[in-house]
Amino acid sequence: MSEALFTGAKETRSEPELPPPLEPQLRSTGRYVPGAALQAAVEVALLLGQPLLVTGEPGTGKSTLARALAYERFQSRYLEMQVKSTSARDDLLYRIDDVRRFRDAQLRRENPMLNYLELRPFGEAIVRACGPDAQLLDRSGRNLTGGEAFLDDMLGPHRLPGPPTARLLLPNAPEWTGPERWVVLIDEIDKAPRDTPNDLLEEFEKLAFAMPELGLRVAPSSGDAAIRPVVIVTSNSEKSLPHAFLRRCAYHHIPFPSDSELRTIIAERLGELNMAPRLLGQLLALFEQFRKQMRQRPGTAELLQWLKRADEDEELVEAADRPSRAERLKRLVCIIAKDSQDQDTANARIDAWARGE
Repeated sequence: MSEALFTGAKETRSEPELPPPLEPQLRSTGRYVPGAALQAAVEVALLLGQPLLVTGEPGTGKSTLARALAYERFQSRYLEMQVKSTSARDDLLYRIDDVRRFRDAQLRRENPMLNYLELRPFGEAIVRACGPDAQLLDRSGRNLTGGEAFLDDMLGPHRLPGPPTARLLLPNAPEWTGPERWVVLIDEIDKAPRDTPNDLLEEFEKLAFAMPELGLRVAPSSGDAAIRPVVIVTSNSEKSLPHAFLRRCAYHHIPFPSDSELRTIIAERLGELNMAPRLLGQLLALFEQFRKQMRQRPGTAELLQWLKRADEDEELVEAADRPSRAERLKRLVCIIAKDSQDQDTANARIDAWARGE
């Protein structure tokens, strides 16, 4: 039998007992703790019917905001779009499956264009806000009678008579009986090419969009009672966003929480801790030093993960002095420092902390 690489014991086939992953607990929608300014920004965005653009350091809860809002106010009606470096306008609204369409053409299968349509999260939220009985318009925004020749090619010759409705765009949503307000997260829009936000100006302002390939346009009803989706847009500020895009959004920056806010977040997210309050205060002060000295400052998510694992380490929690705790804390540096230089900085800071400096 060979030596086990990680334990030094003889090889065994029994699986180790591992704690449940912490990430689902950190993302729990029922434990989100927004600051007063963020709550006010959400209310303003809802009243204006504008998207809310949220910035802040990674790990400050920008993405979790949308899920928590959907959970608390909108019956968990939630859609999410992860923006990529290649994301264009249509990638947020809809896509046409050109690969399947080409394959069917090679096999001489004649299907209407609608068969190749897939709504993306932002587009689906707009369609659901319209309701299943909302009439679709032509791409220029004019009403359709249902007798237009191009509709047979786009929607199929066996469609119901009369003007086409939004139901055609979500045929597999039988529970959809009327206009619905959904929360949609457009995450990290600053990753997209510079032109993408500019290409979405009308969609963000009017919450309507055209699909040129189908010759159709989706638009909510006008008037004060019109249902509009709730749009949360996040950015890590890796690059600036166009001013025309910013004008169409409400805006809030989530700062790193204060000490009292951190303690509230810790209590909500992690529950009752095994460590004494005095030790928690020491670790929070140490974490503040990490943020001052490291090149890539750890965020709230890393703090929660670090504290959770420290709290589960009985030797660390029960140690009699700082030097004993320091060696255990060094084992957890990989949670908060993500390159070798920051790991060296964190270890040096822990050594200084152990000496009382």
